[in-house]
Amino acid sequence: MPFHLSVSQGGYTPVISVIVDGQEVAAGFYTRLIKATIRDEAGQTSDQLTVDLDDAGNAIAIPPPKAKISVSLGYKETGLVTVGIYELQSVSLRGSVDGGETMVLQASAADLKKALKGQDREAFEGKTVREIVETIARRNGLRATVDPEIGDIKIPYKARIDSSEIDFLTTLGDEVGAVIKPMGGRLVAARKGNAKAVSGVSLPPIVIEREDCSEWEIDPEGRAQYGKVKAAWIDQKTGKRRVEKAETGLEGPDFVVRAPLPSKEQAEKWAQAEARRLTRNTGSGSFSLAGRPEAQAEADVIAGSSFRDGIAGTWRADAVEHEFSKDGYTTKVEVKALEDGSSGKTEDK
Repeated sequence: MPFHLSVSQGGYTPVISVIVDGQEVAAGFYTRLIKATIRDEAGQTSDQLTVDLDDAGNAIAIPPPKAKISVSLGYKETGLVTVGIYELQSVSLRGSVDGGETMVLQASAADLKKALKGQDREAFEGKTVREIVETIARRNGLRATVDPEIGDIKIPYKARIDSSEIDFLTTLGDEVGAVIKPMGGRLVAARKGNAKAVSGVSLPPIVIEREDCSEWEIDPEGRAQYGKVKAAWIDQKTGKRRVEKAETGLEGPDFVVRAPLPSKEQAEKWAQAEARRLTRNTGSGSFSLAGRPEAQAEADVIAGSSFRDGIAGTWRADAVEHEFSKDGYTTKVEVKALEDGSSGKTEDK
């Protein structure tokens, strides 16, 4: 049975459910739970689960290697949301004379297939991003889901030399401004920063007002600004170096991509992706609030009018961290500015 806390948060009762290899954990697991932390990050990073348990008396059985752990969070009054399915990576047994003993479970998103980590060599010539992703997905027993905005980009030549498939796909994604990673039984390629899950499904916005937060911290200015991005490519017909440009909409010096790209299309996509990334660095921060199980990285974050200028507006969730403990259920939402740099800025009237 899911575990209900005895404490109430704003009239709601926090609930957690942990399932290991298809079986709900025993009640004793929950009574020894110190905290469970789930971190969901935008981009290529694999989602992480950390579970801290009180191991007094060594009564907890050590989970089997590579155990599948499903975690659901929510409230008794509104129901549970499955926040992730993870594969156990390591178990740490810790203790001290004065501090007692603990067991720490570390797990990562279960969809990082072992086959995708194998070292090998291969080359793709004159293939589109969709064709490359579908080829790798097929041989790993995954279904391919490719964003139409990047699927038709043709790659003149791309070699994988003694690198893993996941590293190869990560590099390819960076070159075309996409996130490419396995999840939910699929190998998914989606454009970076489009307020969608990597699966391509639109994410509900995270709406936050002052009264929702225990604390917040926003840097509305962020890092140094750049006016445009320049990415070079080599014209195979003439042998000349060409340059593609992408505007950030901000004022500042040019940002130059160091290595030349294989084609005009890839240079354009890389410049556009870098422009979006640099624009998002113009503001950042975080909001800490009562648990929001539906909150996910990549979603829009709407800071309401109860916040001052510089905070109120729409941001993008760069990471979401859920923490469940005997003290309650909290969510920390880390944000960056939107791709147009408008976050936290009000229009002149």
